[in-house]
Amino acid sequence: MTAVRTVLLVAVSLAVAGCGSYASTTPGESVDVTGKVTGPDNKPVAGFQVVLQPTGGLGQEVLFTLKPDGGFAGKVVVGTYTFYLKPGKGAATEQALFKMPPVVRAGSMERQIEVKSGGQTLELKF
Repeated sequence: MTAVRTVLLVAVSLAVAGCGSYASTTPGESVDVTGKVTGPDNKPVAGFQVVLQPTGGLGQEVLFTLKPDGGFAGKVVVGTYTFYLKPGKGAATEQALFKMPPVVRAGSMERQIEVKSGGQTLELKF
């Protein structure tokens, strides 16, 4: 009977404590952000979508459609992100994206931004 109690106690303790990964994957605070994307030529990037991809345990991937001035706005979970471009609507943006340097099409650990509590304006530069 003691062995059964020990097994039950261990099982309940693990269920209550979790395995440690729950806290790192639970979405955090969502904040309002605005931002602007500029390309390698320092000109606004328009017509594409920008993806913010979390690099740490917190955050959620988010996608914004860029306005003609390269701007975007919306909600993002507090965390650290890398970013990259995806084609917008239509084949023209896909062709235009592949004419840009490869660096804009993939996230990079060397290109990160931090979204903090309270919201902020993000300047995303490639």
